[in-house]
Amino acid sequence: MELKVKKYPLATLEFDEQKNILFYRVHQDQVVEEAEIKEMLGYVEEFVGYKNHYAVVDFGGNLTSSPEARGLYETSDYINTYRLADAFLVRSLAVRIVANFFIKVTKPKVNTKLFTDEKEAVKWLEGLAKSEKKNGTI
Repeated sequence: MELKVKKYPLATLEFDEQKNILFYRVHQDQVVEEAEIKEMLGYVEEFVGYKNHYAVVDFGGNLTSSPEARGLYETSDYINTYRLADAFLVRSLAVRIVANFFIKVTKPKVNTKLFTDEKEAVKWLEGLAKSEKKNGTI
């Protein structure tokens, strides 16, 4: 598997063109506010472009975000237009609680599921892709 990779100030992005999966690895030890989420969304537009894709969003274990930042993500035109599904990858209880709250309370328009294992996250996205291709929805 060959990945296209680019490091940005707030995250490292990897894209597997064969699987159509973006791996969005948020750098740790930061607080994500509105300015940061806008910058991060810009990374995806620049890196992936304007095409439908799946994503593993790796929040790691030491990251916090404001409700306003989460709200911007949830209402992002780019995410809601081009993101087919989000697999949120978390590595600590604190990040898991925030991500789980986001999924259960905000109910994002994009199909979103929480994982602690990257292989399981990729497996879920691959299953969705296979199902959507079979049904002709992508």
